[in-house]
Amino acid sequence: MGAIGKDGLDQFRVRFGELARVKRGKAVQIDPFLIAQAIGLVMRECTVRSATGKPIVWNEYRMILARPDFDLVRPLQMPLERDLKNVLAQEAKTRAAELVGELRVTVVFDEADELPQGEGVVRVAFVPTDKLAAPRAGELTMRLDSFALAGEIAAKPTDTVHVADSTLSNCSLVWAGGSAKVALGATIVVGRPHPDAPAHFIGLAGAGATVNKQHFWILATPSAIKIGRFPKANPVHVNGQPIPPGEEREVAMPVEISLSRGDLIVRVDRR
Repeated sequence: MGAIGKDGLDQFRVRFGELARVKRGKAVQIDPFLIAQAIGLVMRECTVRSATGKPIVWNEYRMILARPDFDLVRPLQMPLERDLKNVLAQEAKTRAAELVGELRVTVVFDEADELPQGEGVVRVAFVPTDKLAAPRAGELTMRLDSFALAGEIAAKPTDTVHVADSTLSNCSLVWAGGSAKVALGATIVVGRPHPDAPAHFIGLAGAGATVNKQHFWILATPSAIKIGRFPKANPVHVNGQPIPPGEEREVAMPVEISLSRGDLIVRVDRR
């Protein structure tokens, strides 16, 4: 089994134990070197070419790690940025590849807590620079323009965002069992209430068993709202359109979110 597996055209599975060549079953310390190597290997998987036959590589890479692995990597921001710059610059130079926009690598933890330690998921995309989304709270985000570092770490997980703070909020979630305010710029997990809910969580009071404990996440901006479905969550439809597992949609408000094929309807509007 190789270190990099292809889950789809835009998603790859990383087995850091295989990448580090440790014995099967032995724990592996994920460090900046392994992350840079993994992103470099994923970059090689891109087979897209321009009209003249020149390679074009993805410019957005989103790596998802198990929470314990992420917590160990987070303090190593400086060497991570340095290694990514060197490895990815050399990889693109070797391939004489083009980019459609600024190169960005984001490292986040698995909010659904489903990834085992020692594994990661990398999602890739072609995104023009002006379309790159703003970093979310708690992410490690590195942006490299012409392979020169130009980014920074987003807000730390310890920075508190009060979901019900009316001075920050200008939209509301409303469902049959209640309502909740949502602050602009805060990534909020939404799902069935449970004792071990994460920070920045809205529990849908009255939700049945078909609503997952962490069903979807939202990020409200002044102009729109992003809605993402967790990889193993039950169906999510936004204004009647399905969101595939692990993907997200950006739509204008107001919006209707259907969970588990209509078992619960959540409406989001400016209020």
